[in-house]
Amino acid sequence: MKKNEKRHLELSTKFIEMGQALVKEGSEKNDYTIMQSGNMMIFIGGLLFDEKDTYQFAELCSMFSAKKILDSFDLSKDDLFSGNKANQITYDEFIKRLNKLKGDENSD
Repeated sequence: MKKNEKRHLELSTKFIEMGQALVKEGSEKNDYTIMQSGNMMIFIGGLLFDEKDTYQFAELCSMFSAKKILDSFDLSKDDLFSGNKANQITYDEFIKRLNKLKGDENSD
């Protein structure tokens, strides 16, 4: 048995179940974003069977996220993304600010 194989199978099952629920919800609501989120969860569930695949996918996601964040720095006039301040923001601060933008009361 591989290292943590049982836990990987548990996680895989959970991701696939969540993904199926999101695909169903997205289909019922005719919401492409929710549906594709579900497909991504199913995909991630399948990745958990191979550590090398998981690592490579994580690397691709990191590169994509970095590009999206850098692109948003250039496009936004909002204080959140302006100048050097954006380069010093932590993930926790970034999440708090995103929650504030969506009107989450617990963002402070």
